[in-house]
Amino acid sequence: MGTTSELRFDFSPHDVASVREGLPAQLIGEIAQRYGLIQQDILEAAGIPRSSAHRYKGLGRLNREQSNRLYKVIYLLRRAEELFGSAKLAASWMNSPKVFLHNATPLRYLDTEPGFRAVEHLLGRLEDGLVT
Repeated sequence: MGTTSELRFDFSPHDVASVREGLPAQLIGEIAQRYGLIQQDILEAAGIPRSSAHRYKGLGRLNREQSNRLYKVIYLLRRAEELFGSAKLAASWMNSPKVFLHNATPLRYLDTEPGFRAVEHLLGRLEDGLVT
């Protein structure tokens, strides 16, 4: 359980179990590669210290808290990909400053719950066709 192809990102019991079990540490690299990001960007967005990621890489799985944070980052990357039509465009949007976020990039906003909610809200507005 836990690869991106197995995760549904629909908040299903399956995804809950995957996060509780601990997502595979290799998922960080897979997501970075898919979106053309560096792993450090993914770690920072998920609020996972590099030293922790290295330790959990050796164990094979992230802990529950880190898995939860990573899940949320991937969830928003996937929403952006669906909205913009490609992983490349999603990553570009996530790395571009937004006035709505006080000129911060969405990716840099994801490391806190309020920041996650702000980016989620911004994506929702765009999905609804509202100018932001």
